[in-house]
Amino acid sequence: MSVQNLYKKIKRNPKNVSFEDINTLMEAGGFAHRSKKSSHHVYTHPDLHGIQDAVTIPFNRPILEVYIKKALKKFELANPDFGKE
Repeated sequence: MSVQNLYKKIKRNPKNVSFEDINTLMEAGGFAHRSKKSSHHVYTHPDLHGIQDAVTIPFNRPILEVYIKKALKKFELANPDFGKE
């Protein structure tokens, strides 16, 4: 699945997103993934510098919609031209 299609899929239905899908999207958007050994995964982007710009996603299943929406918001902020035709 292309990153464009993955983004559209997650945007359409943020309630049923696997960790693998959100991880793929964030890394494709230029986010660095850290804290791989804990129950929370943190994503940072070099263009977003504030502490509030880090995205934390718990590894719990299912991932709550609020975390997915926050991740999408930061993804769109870091990649403003993504998905525009």
